[in-house]
Amino acid sequence: MKRLLVLATTALVCAAGGGLASVAVAPVVHRSATVRRLTAVPRSLPSSTASSSTPPPAPPTAPPTTVATPAALPAVDPAVVAARVQQTMLAVLPSADVGFEVYDRQTGTVLASNNADQQFAAMSVVKLLIALGVLAANNWALPDSGTQQQLHQMLADSDDGIADNLWGADGGPALVTRMVTLLGLTGTRPPDDPGEWGDTLITAQDMVTVYRYITDQLPAPTRDFLVGALSDAPQTAADGFDQYFGIPNGLPHTTWAIKQGWGTSGSQAVMASTGLVGGDLRYVVVVLSSASANSYLRVPAVVTAGASALADVLSLASP
Repeated sequence: MKRLLVLATTALVCAAGGGLASVAVAPVVHRSATVRRLTAVPRSLPSSTASSSTPPPAPPTAPPTTVATPAALPAVDPAVVAARVQQTMLAVLPSADVGFEVYDRQTGTVLASNNADQQFAAMSVVKLLIALGVLAANNWALPDSGTQQQLHQMLADSDDGIADNLWGADGGPALVTRMVTLLGLTGTRPPDDPGEWGDTLITAQDMVTVYRYITDQLPAPTRDFLVGALSDAPQTAADGFDQYFGIPNGLPHTTWAIKQGWGTSGSQAVMASTGLVGGDLRYVVVVLSSASANSYLRVPAVVTAGASALADVLSLASP
């Protein structure tokens, strides 16, 4: 597929065990590239009072732009952090376009943001919107076990075949339009070619909004199901690609629940690492990059460098 071109050279990727977690248990959260897992539900995810008879909850408000200043810790200067992260990413590939945003769910602040409103092709990150579309159509109640298994596999293993089927069944581009309206997204757009779901346009800022919606607005069973699938991502995706670039390899000593994206859109190679990171999944981290298609194998390292450059910031902002 054009949207998920994987060059023959990607046969060098490392294989790792994956497997599907039971959809009936609490999320299993990865804790590094060595795949050490935690079995407890993240404590900071609030319980929801929503039920299957209530309408879909309103989207969260736009992230504030104040700076987090925990007691007895120096202030995080978002501009300084953003400049450092951008410099680190461009040192790997100067011709790359980069965009990122880091949001602290505990303090309600943006810790770093650069080109957060720049559009990138979503690649497999759009599978989050596909899953939300399926769940919204069921008024946020968990669907039957077969559908849960499909959603889990689509998110954790990044299964394209399942995404193709669900995309077509839910109206394709119309699904994206519905999610834009429901979540209040500002830079997300459906693809020009209705069949190319990977060409959906997203922004780092909008992806922060998506994760905030999942953690803060959804009913607890639905939220836990999605976080469980995202935290169960194996190193080797369904198409054989190593999906541990970005957050897993760049932040190897913390918990995460991720949705990654990779592929080509037109003449561009695009890589995206997005997810919930840290103790109690406190942070939303979104790192996006694109470059010419002949740089396909170099762009994952750009995203990993960006995630790695955020390590000190996340530690500084922690209590």
